[in-house]
Amino acid sequence: MTQAWFTAAHAPPEPHLPPDWRVMAFDSLDSTNAALKRIVEQEGDVHEGLMVWAATQTAGKGRAGRVWQSPRGNVYVSILVAAPEVVSHAPELGFVAAVALRETIVELPRHNAGEPKISCKWPNDVLIEGEKVAGILPEMVSDDSGRTWIVLGFGINLQAVVLDPSAYPPTALSLHGIDTAPPHVLTVLTRSLHKWLHRWRTSGFDVIRKHWMTCGPDIGANVAVGLPEGAVSGAFLGLDDDGALLLDTRKGHRRIVAGDVLFGDGAHVTGD
Repeated sequence: MTQAWFTAAHAPPEPHLPPDWRVMAFDSLDSTNAALKRIVEQEGDVHEGLMVWAATQTAGKGRAGRVWQSPRGNVYVSILVAAPEVVSHAPELGFVAAVALRETIVELPRHNAGEPKISCKWPNDVLIEGEKVAGILPEMVSDDSGRTWIVLGFGINLQAVVLDPSAYPPTALSLHGIDTAPPHVLTVLTRSLHKWLHRWRTSGFDVIRKHWMTCGPDIGANVAVGLPEGAVSGAFLGLDDDGALLLDTRKGHRRIVAGDVLFGDGAHVTGD
């Protein structure tokens, strides 16, 4: 199922994790999300904070089944989180993860460079200067006792990647003066995610929603969303109480719960 690091001499340095969190490191996997889901389904004896980390993926994926290119040198990790008791609130975890991931990038040391514009793209991506540096793929899974979990998959470009043309061209931390290594990124990411999970559970989604809004599109910015019936564009009005995207379109207000944001913040592109 998996290919582990060959010897201790070749294993990466261990990240410093929150209490009771644990990482399983592999040289190559089909996908960290798929591997962690198999562990939950087949082993059952799991806990929040269990992580699967791979140096490369052979079948990495993003939202809507898109391929996620996985060259060595970047971060590919999936983290297990207990689903909320009200399962309809599970999509909120994507925003929790996005806020934590953006905070992680802000906190990483930069060499001879000022802080770039690091923003969140609805629902689960992080951009640097309008280019995609990281994505999040939340997936639900149940163990053999019927308990529900959320697998939060993170792909973070530390080094440049080459992709087919898209609405949001890829970028990398190294292109913005951030020179770091996967273990350090995981240390900062897990600390931030642990903190934001606690805030979400104790204070509710509104705290997350308001924080996301400070790093999302400006109110009134032109945003288009790709839907099965075609693109819908309008002025960004914010997030609804459950994270749905609110737009003011020519046909009135729209509430969108799923889709791909095609452009925003004044950018003009026609596809993803």
